[in-house]
Amino acid sequence: MRASNKIARTWLLQKGFDQIWLKPHTARNDLVFTQKGNYLATDLWNLFDGICFAEGGTIVFLQFKTNSWPKAEPLQKFVKEHNVKVIVINVTNRLVECKGHFKPFVRMYL
Repeated sequence: MRASNKIARTWLLQKGFDQIWLKPHTARNDLVFTQKGNYLATDLWNLFDGICFAEGGTIVFLQFKTNSWPKAEPLQKFVKEHNVKVIVINVTNRLVECKGHFKPFVRMYL
């Protein structure tokens, strides 16, 4: 995971994203308080691995994956409900174009 996170971080920095913050995965969960009740979350809202700024100061939520894509539906719903941007970076070496090397592939939800 650390190696794939480094590849994703490098991609973000090369594309001009800044102030990248990644939430550490630990044994402890965070308590999230909502109008409908509270819940425990490993990731930010159980969806995101981190946050960064795009050029111009727009906040972007980050999700990093290895070898698969997440379901689009929860991400699209979050984007629509909260008027935010999301980038999913899938770091894999399993595709033909990877030629055995790990490479980042990106999907954006705006």
